Amino acid sequence: MEYHFENNDLYNALKQAETDLFSSEKLKFKKDKNWRENSIPDKPGVYALYEDNQKLLYIGETGNLRARMNEINRTVNHSFRKELGFTRFDGIKSKKKFEDNVELKLDAFFEQNLYVSFIEVNFGRLEIETFIITNHQALLLNSIKKRKLDIEISKMEKREKAIH
Repeated sequence: MEYHFENNDLYNALKQAETDLFSSEKLKFKKDKNWRENSIPDKPGVYALYEDNQKLLYIGETGNLRARMNEINRTVNHSFRKELGFTRFDGIKSKKKFEDNVELKLDAFFEQNLYVSFIEVNFGRLEIETFIITNHQALLLNSIKKRKLDIEISKMEKREKAIH
């Protein structure tokens, strides 16, 4: 079966997912199994990481939000922690961990300043993540994506404004 979407339908769906993510509750990140089990669903989704509940830092997608919130604690497992250590705390990038003083600074940052919001998404996570990163790249610690949506966002936005 082949599916056809009008450009505005796809754009509107992506824009709605972005709105839903940014308006969802921001939870104070905790390095605690009970917090994950009580606050984070064991479901696929898209998530946003914030500094001090306001400044957008990172957008990600995952097949399991709860597991990802565990992985983010470990430098070896998550690009956000690696990039934050490198840009904010002058850590030397490696495939495993930073030197101990940088790891301690990262732990303190996570404990004091990190917030997370998320939306559950079963299908289209990658497209939503890429759309939001593309719209907010200048603010994010995400690396520039090799993958790009085949959507000309500015043309779609202009078309959407012309309709309304």
